[in-house]
Amino acid sequence: MLGLSGVALVAAAAGFPPVGQAPAPGDSWEGVGMLADYDTPERRWEAGHRGVDLAAGAGEPVVAPADGTVSFVGSVAGRPTVAIEVGGGWRTTLEPVEASVSVGDAVRAGQAIGTVATGGHCSERCVHWGLRAGHGRDERYRDPRTLVQDRRPSVLWIDEKTPPR
Repeated sequence: MLGLSGVALVAAAAGFPPVGQAPAPGDSWEGVGMLADYDTPERRWEAGHRGVDLAAGAGEPVVAPADGTVSFVGSVAGRPTVAIEVGGGWRTTLEPVEASVSVGDAVRAGQAIGTVATGGHCSERCVHWGLRAGHGRDERYRDPRTLVQDRRPSVLWIDEKTPPR
């Protein structure tokens, strides 16, 4: 998890462990409260689900999934949204979130950034979590779970008996 094992995006929803936490071995994202999976369309203009929906109740705390700088706090399509620049031109978005942070604030993974608000697109209460880079025609999306999944570096050994220094 990018060194962020156990980071929760949203406090525990009833019956779920902390939502957004990486699943334990043998468990699944659905087991930790994912209601809708990431589904990128074949062509960028086609319908898809460019993020994941995480079960959450109104008023529950929402935390930053990664270190970064708050780049947007406001309304997108009528939904209160928080965006955080996380490096490499990528920004993660969470909505609906009633922000407790302001544009320009530096945030750390796991730091509270607000609470679950009303106005989300789920039939059940949820937070939509996205990850994107670029703007307009150059905009591209990635599964936001990559921000919190384990990324141990690949290491090539000279041979099977000689570990790297």
